[in-house]
Amino acid sequence: MSLRIALLINTPPNTSFWDDVRNSYQSAFAIVSPTSEIHVFDPVFRPTFPNPQEYDLIVLSGGKADASSSEPWVLGVLGFLRRTAREAPQTKILGICWGHQAIARAFGGVVRGVVKGPIAGIEDVKLTEAGRRFFGCPDTITLRLPEFHVREVAEPGIDFVELAENHEMFINAANTILSFQAHPEVHPALARKMLLEEDDVYNGNLSQEQLDAQLNRLEQPTDGVEVLRRVVEWVRE
Repeated sequence: MSLRIALLINTPPNTSFWDDVRNSYQSAFAIVSPTSEIHVFDPVFRPTFPNPQEYDLIVLSGGKADASSSEPWVLGVLGFLRRTAREAPQTKILGICWGHQAIARAFGGVVRGVVKGPIAGIEDVKLTEAGRRFFGCPDTITLRLPEFHVREVAEPGIDFVELAENHEMFINAANTILSFQAHPEVHPALARKMLLEEDDVYNGNLSQEQLDAQLNRLEQPTDGVEVLRRVVEWVRE
């Protein structure tokens, strides 16, 4: 079944970063669901949102804004999420990084700065029992995924089940909204670019030895493609 996917890119357009985000999702979904259609929306400068009735999946990308802020476009995204959940429950929603945080906030959760400081690199995300059931891998304890974030979910949304420890992954009780703090769509070249080009955020306090170690780790295989394969299965359920 070909999926219709609406991608909300939660960062200002007309930048190389916006292009990188779009391309990463298009490339990743081309692998796991090659016949799917992806339509891109800009909630930042042109706060127009997709008609959820016309899509199988709505994806909220990462971004550099504060998901806990009161910027009008951020509040617009939160309102869109609540309307979609209420009026189009048949349409699945996936939030990645910023999207993960926005979903938590939209449904009663809390977002805060990362207590230990910015996170950038490949992380081992430890699954809960519910997470192992969701991914159909009872013997798998962790998923290896890229993460780049300075904020995190401190408290989950109401009626959300934790699929990974430390509020890294959630699914709602209705099985219609899924969110990951990690970036399953990010490939090694983009991960390397994000680490090197965000010096004041992600690597400003790293020694050259530490930076080299992080860069080497970014070249290692991740579980991103398999995570997105499961997302596609979930959408079709």
